[in-house]
Amino acid sequence: PCDCARISFRDQILVNFGDIETCSVPQSTFQRDLTQMASILRRSTEHSLILIDEFGKGTAPASGIAVITSALQRLAEIKCKVVCTTHFLEMFSLCLLEDCKNGIKAVQMSIHAPESNDDEAVPLFKLKDGVASSSAGLICAKMAGLSDKILGRANEIIIALKEGKQIRPLAESLNANSPFQ
Repeated sequence: PCDCARISFRDQILVNFGDIETCSVPQSTFQRDLTQMASILRRSTEHSLILIDEFGKGTAPASGIAVITSALQRLAEIKCKVVCTTHFLEMFSLCLLEDCKNGIKAVQMSIHAPESNDDEAVPLFKLKDGVASSSAGLICAKMAGLSDKILGRANEIIIALKEGKQIRPLAESLNANSPFQ
């Protein structure tokens, strides 16, 4: 939270935030994201403020990354102001976007990361320059109460993905008592 903010005049504020999940709308979460993004891209001017929150939920990461990267590049060309929250760090690690180039500036939320397994992460509600190195997903999963067995397996998968190795199947997946069933 901030005590004050200085925001210049804007002709419009356009928002792509997750909406309420419902069965009454015959669209997937990702389809609603796409519909909102299409409207933003049609209506944006250099005097617009665009707010995008976690675009791409509900689709394969590659599709989400591809669309949000392309949309951010287009919004940078328009020269509007954009605040976009995302866990798609691959936009930067794969050099699809470059920090401090072509109107793109990356900042990350500061967190106090645990020093031991007994500590919890604490969001500091402060932005700092640069691309985050991690989304702290496992820390959040631990704080949410997922078991050590689940967290250990998730860490194995993360390491395999980072190293480009095949992810080994779980032998216990055939066991009816497995927490992975």
